[in-house]
Amino acid sequence: MEFYTRVLSYVNLIGAFHALVQALLLWFVPRGNRRANRIMAAFLLVLAIGMSHGVVALAGIFQTWPAFAILMGTLPLLYGPLFFFYVRATIDARESLRLSVDALHGVPFLLGLAAYGTFLVWREDPPFGSGAVASVIRAPWEVVAALTTLQTMVYVGRIHGLLRRHAEAVKSSYSTIDTVTLGWLRWRLTVYAIIWAVAIIMMAAVGFEPRVLGLVSQLVFFLVALNTFVTGYRAMLEPIFFGPDQPAGPARRYERSSLTPEDAERHKARLLALMERNKPYLDPEVTLPGLAQTLDAPPAHLSRVINELLGKNFFEFINQYRVDAARQRLANRDAAGEKLITVALECGFNSLSTFNRVFKDLTGRTPSDYRRNPTA
Repeated sequence: MEFYTRVLSYVNLIGAFHALVQALLLWFVPRGNRRANRIMAAFLLVLAIGMSHGVVALAGIFQTWPAFAILMGTLPLLYGPLFFFYVRATIDARESLRLSVDALHGVPFLLGLAAYGTFLVWREDPPFGSGAVASVIRAPWEVVAALTTLQTMVYVGRIHGLLRRHAEAVKSSYSTIDTVTLGWLRWRLTVYAIIWAVAIIMMAAVGFEPRVLGLVSQLVFFLVALNTFVTGYRAMLEPIFFGPDQPAGPARRYERSSLTPEDAERHKARLLALMERNKPYLDPEVTLPGLAQTLDAPPAHLSRVINELLGKNFFEFINQYRVDAARQRLANRDAAGEKLITVALECGFNSLSTFNRVFKDLTGRTPSDYRRNPTA
């Protein structure tokens, strides 16, 4: 076991250097979401310090400078907050840190520092013989493990909520959402949660025995690093994206709107005429701002017309036209040999999977089933 711990420690040291290089790249990369990239760079810097934990322990540095163990032991409690801030900044690059509120995310880290601090101060002569305080003093790593488990559960839930709300919000401005719903980030979050869940189960199964804890810790650092490296490189490929501004609720969104009922009806008539005449829905990249520019109408006014007068969001409005066009193609017996991907692309969808999903959502049937029996 000690052999594997040693090997993983040196492997993680190599990973730490990689994390430092990637952090520098993300910090100075001129493209993409700069705020999100710099938060990810901070995450990688913290991860690099954590990944050197094994080599630091092997070199006896903790014995020379025991206070260094306080920082190293509590670093995992920074992962959740930093990943949360990264996702929030990725969704909306204009979101800034709010110190009065966001400082609370550091409370678990401070508790971890306190747990390790009491261990270093009183480990030789604990003032309490038994009880919860004595348990904290004797084994602060168990406290940090418990806090990390609770923290991971909370942040996974909060980040999933952010991504779910974002996926709904983009439907007000985008007709094709696959590239802006951040599904790749959801997968990275899921992998992160699985790594920690498996690690906690393994540590609990051996009763947090120190030698096994050291091996599991090195393995966790290694797997978290791999997942974070993938996230970091994926972030470099992201275009500059400002999430749509979504006020809370239709009433607040339109309470100061200058749109009159007469203008709303006029915009509606012009919009429907444009849809029939120019068929902008055949462009898979059509957006609400682009359509508003074509109509020379404020995007907020056009959004209100679609939401209130037509009873849909922009995503549903555009894709209903696409699905109707696809239904006509699929019902045409002369085009029975046409491939579904051809129908999808020529009707404005950007992929077959999106076509299948949206078509079923709006009709209750798959494209293949509809082609076999259009009148059912």
